[in-house]
Amino acid sequence: MVVGTFPIVKLGLLGVRHIAKPISNLIKRRATRNPAFKALVVAPPAQLYNNISVRSRMWMLGMRQPRFVPPLNHAMSIEMGGDLLGEMCIFLIGCLALVAEFSRQNRKEKSKQEENRLVREQLDTKIKNLSEKVASQSQEIRRLKMLVGSQDRSYDWRCS
Repeated sequence: MVVGTFPIVKLGLLGVRHIAKPISNLIKRRATRNPAFKALVVAPPAQLYNNISVRSRMWMLGMRQPRFVPPLNHAMSIEMGGDLLGEMCIFLIGCLALVAEFSRQNRKEKSKQEENRLVREQLDTKIKNLSEKVASQSQEIRRLKMLVGSQDRSYDWRCS
């Protein structure tokens, strides 16, 4: 049984829009109450989006570019600006989450590398200690062989 591909991208976009809706509604309410917020924060992105949208549609249709794009009215600029800023907030939150995850993974990787470096240093120290021990034991064995050799020469084996 073959399962069709699930449109995960569409579901993701729907989720983003669903999450962005309360943020955009908050921005819209604030813009209707505060004219300075509307004029400085909400309206400019909406007017820019409208300008780019009109010019790109005219270009795609092969029509001449307009010299002047009429600005959006008060209600449309609040609506479009609120939606744009809401989705921009969600996008920024997503970017911050990605940056946080990358930095977390980077810290985790650095701590793992530091741990590996410490283990390697401990192993190097143990190897050095063992090498010194082997060298001293080899020297002791040579000394004992010489001592046994001198004892063998001085001992008379015929007497036993």
